[in-house]
Amino acid sequence: MSRSTLRIASVGESTIDHYLDLQQQFVGGISLNFAVHSKRCGGEAVSLVSRIGDDHSARILETLTTEGVDASHVQVQRGSTARQNIALTANGERIFPPGGYHTGVLADFRLQAADLHFVQLHNILVSALFHQVEALFRQVMQTLPFDGWRVADFLDLSDYDKDIEVVEQLHERLTIAFVSGDPEMVERLRPLSRSTQCLIVVTLGAQGSAALVKGEPHDQPSIAVANVADSTGCGDAFQAAFTVSYWRSGDVRSALECGAQQAARVLQHHGAIG
Repeated sequence: MSRSTLRIASVGESTIDHYLDLQQQFVGGISLNFAVHSKRCGGEAVSLVSRIGDDHSARILETLTTEGVDASHVQVQRGSTARQNIALTANGERIFPPGGYHTGVLADFRLQAADLHFVQLHNILVSALFHQVEALFRQVMQTLPFDGWRVADFLDLSDYDKDIEVVEQLHERLTIAFVSGDPEMVERLRPLSRSTQCLIVVTLGAQGSAALVKGEPHDQPSIAVANVADSTGCGDAFQAAFTVSYWRSGDVRSALECGAQQAARVLQHHGAIG
């Protein structure tokens, strides 16, 4: 299925990922990662809507320019860019230490009138839900009128005691809902999938992924790589590649495979975007 020019607005966080063991810092953040990987996977016009501090603004904006991501609605504010501390296990699995997320200037970020109008010019609106950005997420997913696809990343719902109620609340407004979990989460979401037009995709880490179509799972194994470096950002890369492919083809299985391939690429280097 052929579609018009793909215009994606990724709304939310940009971070500096601080690797405790490596003593290195990388540009990252769920929304930034999604934007970059969407562009790498063929999105013609990809925009990031976010707020960053003046401490790392030059590096982040240079990265976005290099990647071809529209940063015209990335606000630079005096203060600290959001920061995520990361530890890596011996096999490259990333761990977020307790208390290791520092919100910085992202703390009270909301879209203003010009941002809202800009977002509405896109085909796909993407945002992620976690405690620190819940108000922003609800602004764009519940309040903002939008005629295109809404794509939500619910992460692993750990900020919400693994309760799927928030997915149930919003499914009628969504085209794609991503949830990170395990086979049990797939089973918990199957009844909702049977009753909604929303495509629910559960990412399973090393176990791959499963897309629920009217309650029926379509499974995709992960792609093995010879040298595993870092799992940070694999989920964001998967989601971006899946979304672009699904927009283009409408084929779930093809989209799952594209997602797995992009995640495998990320797994082989440090940092979510390299």
